[in-house]
Amino acid sequence: MSIKVDRFINSRFTSNTFVLSKEGAKDVWVIDPGDVSPVSEWMAMNGKNEVKGVLLTHSHFDHIYGLNELLGLYPSCPVYVANEYGCIALYDAKKNGSRYTEAPFVLKEEANIKLMGDTLELWQGVSMSIINTIGHSPDSVCFLIDNLIFTGDTLIKDTRTVTKLKGGSVPDLEKTITMLRTEYQGRGLTVMAGHGDSFELDEYDLSIATHNPLFDAKF
Repeated sequence: MSIKVDRFINSRFTSNTFVLSKEGAKDVWVIDPGDVSPVSEWMAMNGKNEVKGVLLTHSHFDHIYGLNELLGLYPSCPVYVANEYGCIALYDAKKNGSRYTEAPFVLKEEANIKLMGDTLELWQGVSMSIINTIGHSPDSVCFLIDNLIFTGDTLIKDTRTVTKLKGGSVPDLEKTITMLRTEYQGRGLTVMAGHGDSFELDEYDLSIATHNPLFDAKF
């Protein structure tokens, strides 16, 4: 693998932040920023001095709450979102789900927001594919890099995917899961989820995402 991945489990919501780095490069990419201090401390210890970009699997609060602090340290850093809905949600506490928390989140106006295409070059010779995976939210995407797929909240191990939040859709999720099963299972991919530990996609029952018997049990 041409890149290195470090996972940081956030103190709020136990969401995962991932830092992508490359040997010889001084910059990193951050996926779904939460707690910023552990990331900046890791960067200092490992000779990294710049965040090349932030990649958002979606715009829910538990995956974006560190953005303003991170941009305070690296103000020129672009933030990549899937679509216009994701962009709007960064500035709307109701859409990003933070409205009724103790610290509603609204992105700084001066942030450099960019919309993702189908691919993005992280470093020379290292590209990432962006896969639209709506259902959990209208701006949910997965990132495919080498044999890793970063799924945000679209896939979480042994957990039914949440669709009851604003913009969630069961029919959209079912289409997404069918697509992932058809196009990505059997390729030897490791899932790096937005919460919890990684797991092997080929060995995983994707039906759990849309139907978990534990939730349907009657006691």
